[in-house]
Amino acid sequence: MPKILTDREKEMTMDAIYQKTVELIKEKGLRGVTVDDITRRANMAKGSFYKYYPTKEECLYEVIKRTEKEMFSKVKEILANTKPSKEIVAKALNEVYIGNNSIILYTTPNDFETLMRKLPEEYAKREAEKAVDYFGQTMYLLGIDGTKINLGILDNLMSSLAFLASKKNNQIENKEAMRLIVSTIAEYLTGGIYNE
Repeated sequence: MPKILTDREKEMTMDAIYQKTVELIKEKGLRGVTVDDITRRANMAKGSFYKYYPTKEECLYEVIKRTEKEMFSKVKEILANTKPSKEIVAKALNEVYIGNNSIILYTTPNDFETLMRKLPEEYAKREAEKAVDYFGQTMYLLGIDGTKINLGILDNLMSSLAFLASKKNNQIENKEAMRLIVSTIAEYLTGGIYNE
């Protein structure tokens, strides 16, 4: 008869899968991670893995979303109860894109798009809702009226940041360039340069 796991044991297993998958993404990139890697690193049987996630892609997606949620909580904490200034906004963006816990540095937009194509359709809907929700909450926390900024400019700046985050060569130079873009975005969002 199979062993019945307590809720605490299930939670600890999920945390182990999460932690080990984050480590593997940082080491191998999103495309390089296999179920065998995860189970070996988490010290669990492959069959046990499938009790938690039906596919590797669903596991990777959930790990990315959990990391995003944790990062967004940090951003909310940084922005809470303070008038957003260029420095505060830059600190929040640095946490998301350049911070030690960021896996954005290890996942390319192309890899994420490939992952999304392998997932059931409900994930695409969930992703679209989550992106709008995070953007809306961030704009609210920053006290920014979306009609007063050019969203096309903001999208281009954010795309530049994501592009640099995903480049594997010259990490030191990439991070410095990312800090410059973060500074520009922070200034743009707090009413500095380019705002009309």
